[in-house]
Amino acid sequence: MSQFLELVQAEWDKQWRIARSYWVTLLADQLFFILGFLIVAGLFDLISEGNFDGWARLSALIGYLTWRVAGGCMVEMSGSVAVDAGYGTLEQVWLSYYPAVIILFARGLVLVLFYTLRTLGMALIIMPLLQIPFPFVPSVLPIYFLTILGVQGLSFGLAGLHLIYKNVSPIVMPIGTTLLFLTGALAPLDGIPILYPLSQFLPLSGGIELMRTLAIDNVPLAEILSRPQFGWFLLNTVGYVIAGLSLMRWAQKRAVLEGSLAHY
Repeated sequence: MSQFLELVQAEWDKQWRIARSYWVTLLADQLFFILGFLIVAGLFDLISEGNFDGWARLSALIGYLTWRVAGGCMVEMSGSVAVDAGYGTLEQVWLSYYPAVIILFARGLVLVLFYTLRTLGMALIIMPLLQIPFPFVPSVLPIYFLTILGVQGLSFGLAGLHLIYKNVSPIVMPIGTTLLFLTGALAPLDGIPILYPLSQFLPLSGGIELMRTLAIDNVPLAEILSRPQFGWFLLNTVGYVIAGLSLMRWAQKRAVLEGSLAHY
């Protein structure tokens, strides 16, 4: 356990140094996504003829910020493998004393915390500007982290694919865009007969829906846990984690057997 905490500390120190060195880029990125939500909220208000009230904005904000954390972690995770390859340290990372899964899990945990803090900063600016209510619902947190865990499984799979194909960045952004529009992150999809059932097979969809139910409908967590919807959400999360880890382990073994792990 102490060794894992050391890995987490090392990854956090690295992430913090990068953020300090490129603080202008980080600030511009924050402002870009804040502006993006303000534009979306304005469009929704225009389409609804002024009926996009505070609670509707909160619903959209929950999905948007969750997607932002998931997308940021996914891009950073696959990008970190590319960076290791570019600096010639990829082979040392994947063949080190610590299992690669543990290293990536520590890295993923740090990325989740880092992007969660960033989105909290975004929320502190967006919510007062748009007069969005802030219901204090701590029970949202376990659902939130389970939601992000499912996306981390997808990130592990993409990191594994990088070992084989050496560049997965062209597919990471399309996947992130798909998650924004096809998971109901901006608006619930339950009124669309075909799209809604399909969205339940994607990460984020079930978690965002449950968080909205907790925060907006004020449904107790105990009732949420007893619903079949939560069971499917949990199965979805576990499925993505298992699939991602399996793909990563297969890719690592193949790269080692082919002797292409250090190729870039």
